[in-house]
Amino acid sequence: MSREEFKLDKKDFELLRKQIYRMCGLTISDGKEYLILHRFKALYKSRNCRSWTDFYKLLVSGDMQFKEEAISAISTHETSFFRDNHPFTSIRNKVLPELLKSRRPGADIKIWCAASSTGQEPYSLSMLIHEWTRTVGAGRISPADFSILATDISGAVIEKAKTGLFTNHEKSRGLPATYDKYFDKVGGRWQVQPPVQSMVTFKKFNLLDSFRSLGQFDFVMCRNVLIYFDDLTKVDIVHRIHDLLPDKGYLMLGSTETLAGHTDRFATEHMGAVILYRKMRGIK
Repeated sequence: MSREEFKLDKKDFELLRKQIYRMCGLTISDGKEYLILHRFKALYKSRNCRSWTDFYKLLVSGDMQFKEEAISAISTHETSFFRDNHPFTSIRNKVLPELLKSRRPGADIKIWCAASSTGQEPYSLSMLIHEWTRTVGAGRISPADFSILATDISGAVIEKAKTGLFTNHEKSRGLPATYDKYFDKVGGRWQVQPPVQSMVTFKKFNLLDSFRSLGQFDFVMCRNVLIYFDDLTKVDIVHRIHDLLPDKGYLMLGSTETLAGHTDRFATEHMGAVILYRKMRGIK
């Protein structure tokens, strides 16, 4: 394929980024032609497209498998165990104790990890909960009292996450030595142990879709994903998350994401470099 054939002109770029926005809400900024070229190159070749017009026609066709592959290709799946570390310290020292304090007798504590990619974040949270419950005291709470829903827009990464299998490189990225005990060596890879894995349910889910099927949650982690949406979509997602939380339920965003100037439905709680958002009582 020649460089001229693969060239993305302004007209095709506009068509493609508008279709991407319609499919998954991601905003491709001006001047980001290179991003589309890079992310879609393999898919373009695999479908023997002769032009980006051909590629666009496939995107707007009824070929759902192609759309799924395109969404997966354009989405960012960067992740690691205990990513950034500080948020997990805040979860252990602040969020989990507060959730225990407000827990209704006999009720599970329900957590949603949105944009969970290949599973490192929800598995990190599960391991953290297993460790933390040991310090709380017998009879007060156990790992069985928690459930984690992990969702991602890409079916391919969800299927990988479900396996709980990670390479040496994937496991070593960010994992404190304390948590090595939650993995078993299987061939040349590392398997998350069943107690950690069983706490997490994985589901393919688009944040533009209705949240009604998800249920209610006490704590939502939606880290490093809102930065890819425009302000209107970002506020819509945050307000719908708000509706899933009880009074004083928690929302955690990524370190570069903020709700300042976007909504007044959450109170902010600072823990060092980490900002926690807590649903204000009585706000609908």
